[in-house]
Amino acid sequence: MNNDTTVLRTIIAIWLIVLISWVGNIVKFTSCDFESDFRCEVIHGIGIFVAPASIVTVWFDDDSK
Repeated sequence: MNNDTTVLRTIIAIWLIVLISWVGNIVKFTSCDFESDFRCEVIHGIGIFVAPASIVTVWFDDDSK
């Protein structure tokens, strides 16, 4: 395996992680209750509009407890 293949696989892996996290944020955003204390909506909204941040914001809880 040469260096170009390793770089390409790493880039694809990073993009897949961001994409999966971004979709997870959309799912969690839609399960927020959209009522007072908008913590869930703000956190997952940031993850939707700033895609690289979704890697972190996807791990926060949602309002459905």
